[in-house]
Amino acid sequence: MPSPRWLARLAIPTLVGAALVANPAIAAATTPQDEAYLNQLRAVGLTWPPQTEEALIGEAHLICYDLTWGWTPQQIADEVHQHLDKRGVTLLDVGTMVNAAHSTYCPGNVCDAPSLCT
Repeated sequence: MPSPRWLARLAIPTLVGAALVANPAIAAATTPQDEAYLNQLRAVGLTWPPQTEEALIGEAHLICYDLTWGWTPQQIADEVHQHLDKRGVTLLDVGTMVNAAHSTYCPGNVCDAPSLCT
């Protein structure tokens, strides 16, 4: 049986892609961190339809999880971009998401699997 993490990795980029290529955002962030993250995305012109903020915030937490396990920001951006490219989301936009997630939710994170981290 696939792990929930694997399933989330497949589902969330699809939701994020749909969110980023649709209508302007209406904030529904639940924490100051969430609002800060969404504001960073808005600041570079990214938009999404109402009620999709949860998917964007969920992806940000998955980005932190991947960083914790030794993935580089570029590896994460490339992986997420593979799912979002067909929706017209650029690698630059995905890079913005990765950087905003890192600075907002997991600054200074330390790899929990040193043998896997470079």
